[in-house]
Amino acid sequence: MSKYQHGAQNISQHRETYGRILDITIWSGGLIGVGILFFSLVFAAKMAWLPALVISFVTAILSGMLLKIGGAWHATIVGLAILTLIMGMGISAIAGLG
Repeated sequence: MSKYQHGAQNISQHRETYGRILDITIWSGGLIGVGILFFSLVFAAKMAWLPALVISFVTAILSGMLLKIGGAWHATIVGLAILTLIMGMGISAIAGLG
């Protein structure tokens, strides 16, 4: 007869792995969704890039608060918004020279 007892196995590693996969899924889905929102506003809705950035930023922050992702999410979104702002201003300056 087998010594296996249902429910007696240590599953702490399985829980940790599942939690990390869930975190990766939430983060990647959120980042892809915000990127799609930004580019859809800019290219499909013909909105200027700065208002599209503000709408995408606010949506990302509110989504992070709603999903309770944490401070790392907010720091990442702020960093990406600053990077996008710098790049957008640089591209606008270069495009204005021609």
